[in-house]
Amino acid sequence: MFFKLSRSLKVNRVLLISLSNIGDVVMTFPVFDALGTAFPDAAIDVVVGPKAVAFFKGNPYLSRLIPFNKRMLPLETLQWLAELRRTHFDLVIDLRNTFFPFLIRAKTVTSPFFHPDRMHMKDKHLARLTHVLGKPASFSARRAIVLASEDKLSVKKLLGGWQDYVVIAPGAADARKRWMEAGFAALLEYFHERGQAVVFVGDKADRLIADRLMPRVSGGVLNLCGQTTLLELAGILENAALALVNDSGIMHLASYLDRPVLALFGPTDPFLYGPWGSCRGVLRQGTVMEAIQPTDVVAALRSLHLNLDTGPVLG
Repeated sequence: MFFKLSRSLKVNRVLLISLSNIGDVVMTFPVFDALGTAFPDAAIDVVVGPKAVAFFKGNPYLSRLIPFNKRMLPLETLQWLAELRRTHFDLVIDLRNTFFPFLIRAKTVTSPFFHPDRMHMKDKHLARLTHVLGKPASFSARRAIVLASEDKLSVKKLLGGWQDYVVIAPGAADARKRWMEAGFAALLEYFHERGQAVVFVGDKADRLIADRLMPRVSGGVLNLCGQTTLLELAGILENAALALVNDSGIMHLASYLDRPVLALFGPTDPFLYGPWGSCRGVLRQGTVMEAIQPTDVVAALRSLHLNLDTGPVLG
């Protein structure tokens, strides 16, 4: 059951209860954008897990960022809820499926037990707002990711002036979702032969993978794994000609930024969790990632009809 927003209710304060893991949080960004479009004069607070807090640093569209640690002790959780209750929210969009909205006595809330038809998770999140508003949720601009001038300058320094490059993200939180290193090595050589610069992104563990791959070519490669903030990562992706990724948070971030994405899938259902930008491709050969061959990836790249053969090899 959903509670539809009363036409007579003035929405001054909105709470969006988001998620914890990076990829899950990114798939809730369109809800934040749609809330800003639907209620341009309302203050919007966001509850988010500690891992994703850095996404919202300095965001001018955000009234308050409220970290939620699911490992809090019961008394700490009660104190946390009491603070939320004192805010008096007019509308709460709960994407965690909790009883928090009822416990803080919001005027209008979403039910924690709504299960829409089979659809992409990003669309499931938007469906909650759609039912509350009584009309399709939409947004006029991206508001969840805002790079300050210092973030943009940092991205420029990290890239060293590179403007035409492919991003490769060899990691994934789940080892079963990672394509083999030999495959990424073959694609690195493929891009190098065509004069296309490559930037590796990911966490500190992914940096070791990229370090092992880089000697396969003579130049034109940057290893930025483990060296970026989340906003800097977004800035790097925002200018990429392509993101070649596993099923990962980086895949969802590139999708939100509407960059071309080729995603390699294994055990996860791409219909529910695949890339969702306007230019996207999914390659899946069953549930085992090792079944994907470099020739399959090259064929999938060509099907995206991207001009990736003009970038200079740098370095």
